[in-house]
Amino acid sequence: MTTTLTLAGICLYLILMLYIGYRAYRTNKQDDLEDWFVMGRGANMFMLVGTMFATWFSTFAFLGGPGFFYNKGVNWLLFGFFNAMGPVLVIVLGPRIWTLGKKFNFITPADLLAAYYNSSKRLRLLTGLICIAVLFPYTAIQVTGIAIALNSISEGLISFNIGVILTAVCVGAYAFFGGSRAVVWTDAIQGLFFALLLIVTMFLVISWAGGWEAGWTSSVEARPELFVFDGGEGNYITLMALWTFGWVLTPHLWQRLYMADSPRTLVKGAAITSFLALFVVTFTGAVIGMLSIGMDITIPEGMNSDALVPLIFANYLPVMGAVLVITVFAAGMSTLDSQLISATSSFTQDLVPTVSKADNHQRMRLARIFEVAFVLAVVAFAFSPQGRSLIAPLASIGVGMALSFLLPLLGALFWSRASEPAAFWGMLLGWGTMVMMQFNLVPVPGVIGPPLWGLIVSAIVFYGGSLAVYNPVEASRRKQFQEEMVDRFPETSRLAASS
Repeated sequence: MTTTLTLAGICLYLILMLYIGYRAYRTNKQDDLEDWFVMGRGANMFMLVGTMFATWFSTFAFLGGPGFFYNKGVNWLLFGFFNAMGPVLVIVLGPRIWTLGKKFNFITPADLLAAYYNSSKRLRLLTGLICIAVLFPYTAIQVTGIAIALNSISEGLISFNIGVILTAVCVGAYAFFGGSRAVVWTDAIQGLFFALLLIVTMFLVISWAGGWEAGWTSSVEARPELFVFDGGEGNYITLMALWTFGWVLTPHLWQRLYMADSPRTLVKGAAITSFLALFVVTFTGAVIGMLSIGMDITIPEGMNSDALVPLIFANYLPVMGAVLVITVFAAGMSTLDSQLISATSSFTQDLVPTVSKADNHQRMRLARIFEVAFVLAVVAFAFSPQGRSLIAPLASIGVGMALSFLLPLLGALFWSRASEPAAFWGMLLGWGTMVMMQFNLVPVPGVIGPPLWGLIVSAIVFYGGSLAVYNPVEASRRKQFQEEMVDRFPETSRLAASS
């Protein structure tokens, strides 16, 4: 009976999403790249909050987050604080990025960076390649997370491989036909559904644990070591760099800054998203994961902590299986579709122009071909042993790569002495350092992680190179990106002048 309800729920949910995709398809402007990739810059408050929340807090928040609290206890609490601080940076950087995007019709991160640094083709190509590299492991998170939940709740009826294929086909279909408008519309619904079930799950776990006080008492008695901070300062610093700065820099989140209908909408939306990050994701995730420590929950051998929430429902409320699967679908697909569109935009805007002078119609054809190829590559990766790894580490790899954009972006927005060679080599060497350390090609010195080492290398090359060889970008670029922002953002001129 539970399996029948699960399958029926999945079918109804997917029919709704495909219908929304069809409506978006009918609304879209044909061969209009701005309309296709950033919704014509027309996202209102509800849409923006929905898409920012749903895009960022995906299957990682519903599966990886509670699972990490279950394994790491209070040591994972700072992660939640850093996540809540990420949207705050949108309030600082977002209005500038939005203004420049509107003024120059930017669609991708590379559009902004390449334009400032003397229309650098090599910087555009590098940024586009890194964007796709950032998005690939992140996309795999969603696919594997959904497949894990499907397999667990259906008690093996829906295999992991079938779950991967089903997810990829469905999200690929409405992203293929509906573009960013379909993504934003579905995000608004999926984000609300996702948030409600996280909150409901928290209250259910409190009840199943025997109540608030008894639940925490049982958990502390079961694993007291998980309720003491271990003093891993280096890890916390790395987490701060990843989930505070990295939040803004991931390509699919960066593009959300272009989508807002106004800077006011962007600032208010970021504030609301910050609250949702702190309460809906971190607080509920901590309660679910840490109270589960004292409950009769055992993760079977061969399964990782990402299966915690599905196991809780399987043990205590099997009839909720259909709702849980739909929610995991909502959480994963709301990020997967955004990442698919973002990766496609980087390919179309940043890679194609370097080898071809295709017009908009030809670019849209290439975009759809790339979408199919990208989805197939993700499916192949998900089938591999690496693709079945823990969700959280995959997320960290993606965000760590995105940190390579930080210093070139700050240079474009604030620093008048930033130069194109320093931006290019700083990004390349910082990204390369992080990747080599992350995959154990070179040792990781000290207690901080690969993402932070990559950022340090990038900072040394970027600032050192710009100061040692005074070769700033053209005066006209500095004027457009920094000096003409004085009326809207007075502090920009002070920062630029002080350098």
